[in-house]
Amino acid sequence: MKRAMVLLGALSVIALSARANIIDFDNDPGAGYQFYFRGGPNKQVLDDVNRVTGLPIKQINIAFFNANTFNVDVTLYVYDATGAGGGVGNLLYTASLSGIPNGAFQLQFGTPNIAAGIQNLWIGLSASADRAGMLLSPNPYPNPGTSADVFAWDDDGNGMIDSNDYWFFGGNPVANFAIEVLAVPEPASLIALGSGLMSLLALRRRKAQRV
Repeated sequence: MKRAMVLLGALSVIALSARANIIDFDNDPGAGYQFYFRGGPNKQVLDDVNRVTGLPIKQINIAFFNANTFNVDVTLYVYDATGAGGGVGNLLYTASLSGIPNGAFQLQFGTPNIAAGIQNLWIGLSASADRAGMLLSPNPYPNPGTSADVFAWDDDGNGMIDSNDYWFFGGNPVANFAIEVLAVPEPASLIALGSGLMSLLALRRRKAQRV
């Protein structure tokens, strides 16, 4: 019975973990930032994000730095990669956060389960003022997921990514922005875990009746 209880406890922990977010792409170490990209007021800066699944996205976290002495507003952009050569394609989602003060922050954007079935995305921000933008990760290699040494920047401020708006980091000490994508677990996996829990409970009940 004790063994069954231990197994039941372990499976409960697994089930709780499955109900939590799945990290689908992670290039945000949470510390060690040295550089940020000041894209310019209301000019989009995007990074290519190739996540490990096509599950719906629940939340996107982006490390951000505001070097101004005043608050700024930030807008999130999520595009698919259906543009030429896998470039910026259709706008899938946008959201805004206002009043971001001076300093470094991890901005958290809740998303309404977007991008189901899409692994390759372009994700980024624009800020309402200069001297504010996404932080670069000190680790250029996401885990999980992948990202090339390239980004898109609407440097002319026309509100879109044109064919001449793609850039390479080109040998900087760091490459790729500090972005984290959290996905929604598959219902099927939760059902399987629930079935396992029910089986263990039934086993425990049978053993208890034999005593």
